[in-house]
Amino acid sequence: MYQTILLQMVAPIRNICLFLLLGCVCPMQAQLHFNADVKSNHLWRGIEVADGVVLTADVNYSLLDGMVNIGLWGGTNATGTYKEFNNHLSLCYRGFSLSFWDTYNFSPGATYNNREFFNYQAHETGRFLDATASYHFGKKFPLLLSWSTVLFGRDRNTENTANKYSTFCYAEYAVYQNECWQIDAGIGGAFALNRSGDSSHFYGDKAGIVHMMLKVTRRVNIGKWKLPIYACALWNPQSDRAFLQIGAQVFSF
Repeated sequence: MYQTILLQMVAPIRNICLFLLLGCVCPMQAQLHFNADVKSNHLWRGIEVADGVVLTADVNYSLLDGMVNIGLWGGTNATGTYKEFNNHLSLCYRGFSLSFWDTYNFSPGATYNNREFFNYQAHETGRFLDATASYHFGKKFPLLLSWSTVLFGRDRNTENTANKYSTFCYAEYAVYQNECWQIDAGIGGAFALNRSGDSSHFYGDKAGIVHMMLKVTRRVNIGKWKLPIYACALWNPQSDRAFLQIGAQVFSF
């Protein structure tokens, strides 16, 4: 029964049709957005997902003055060893946000099922559905707090009989910001809601801090074109690893 409910939640075609219909009903409140980034690697929640030059792009459609957003996100690297394609849906009101990411990494070297995009069988699928609830306090107190849990997919126990519901809790604060510069610091910990005799989770082997981040962004104006360039240092105390990322948002509208 629970698997059926989750399948209905993540069906991308249904979401796309529904929100395109809403956009037709209220076109004055709908906007299409597109952005692309080039970076030295792809980092996510204490993990280096891909190395080498990585290109990521996001096409999304916002409705009701930005309160509803539905989009497609993809990424690949220069060598072709990393390929990812995701559907995402978010609901926002003031500082609150609830988002769902249906993530499908079909990199050639994957050790899981990555050849069946529409396979939503919990014990077989290579995708995962991640839900995040967050709150941003605003410009005067630029603190972001979020709670993310993997609700479905390749986040399974050793026997492949149940989901672990791996959870990532995160706090990020803009330490310094002006018209040109911004410095952000963040820290995140992870654990499994369903241990099932095993303390490992999606992000590591045991509960603890998996993500410590310091990011510096410089906004460069080239005529009317704004180019954010950033450098991000990431430490993962649990895996005893550290990464440096350099990137730029090369296109955004």
